[in-house]
Amino acid sequence: MFAAVAAALLGTAACGDDDGASAISLPNLLLAGDQLPPGFAAVPMDVNDLIVANRATLEQAESVAFDPKQCGPTADAEFNPQLTDENTALLVGRSDDGTFSELASTVRRNVDADRRATTGPCRVVTAVPSRGSLAGARIVTTSVELPAVSGPAVDQAFLLRSDSVTTLPSGAVRARAGLMANVLVRAANGEVVTLQVGLSTLEREISEADRAAVAPGTPLVAAPVSDDEFIGLVRSAVARAAQ
Repeated sequence: MFAAVAAALLGTAACGDDDGASAISLPNLLLAGDQLPPGFAAVPMDVNDLIVANRATLEQAESVAFDPKQCGPTADAEFNPQLTDENTALLVGRSDDGTFSELASTVRRNVDADRRATTGPCRVVTAVPSRGSLAGARIVTTSVELPAVSGPAVDQAFLLRSDSVTTLPSGAVRARAGLMANVLVRAANGEVVTLQVGLSTLEREISEADRAAVAPGTPLVAAPVSDDEFIGLVRSAVARAAQ
């Protein structure tokens, strides 16, 4: 849930782990820049950029009222302060209408917290910021858990599709769709690595006519790739990390 709200608040996403003492070459766990999904091209963004962006997003989230209240961010708040350019590697790609990110870190992410914040009573969450450019907006995020990847090297995995609809005080409506995976993988040397793979559309305004043409319960915006294609990307990431 928080990933979607963070994207709406700041237009970015994040992840990380531990003390950087690993012998693992984290950049080697990521896709090569020319292997991104079709239509995406790598863009320069380093881990420090990510840390700064996430910190700003978390600070903004302190002024957001969540309903249900227990569905606010916890995994990101714990995870982001531990990230450094020594314990985390990052790849970011952009297309005309979306963003791709892949992160590998020796910091262990709380995957259970991700699950609690987006499933059960938190499957549909409303967030209302009280300050910033979105003050007074109503952000409703609906999350659907996808089939988790599995295998001998996978300690935990949580894959999610989310649809976020923002209604501005003016009445204008914006929507975005995203896919996110957080996976704890045991590398060949026995160390656990956090992998995060994300794909999201850019937020775009949806006209009243377009909204009326969409059947109730149907997302206003399609995700950048299908669920199966996304699961395939995550499986490939796990295979690289487990080598």
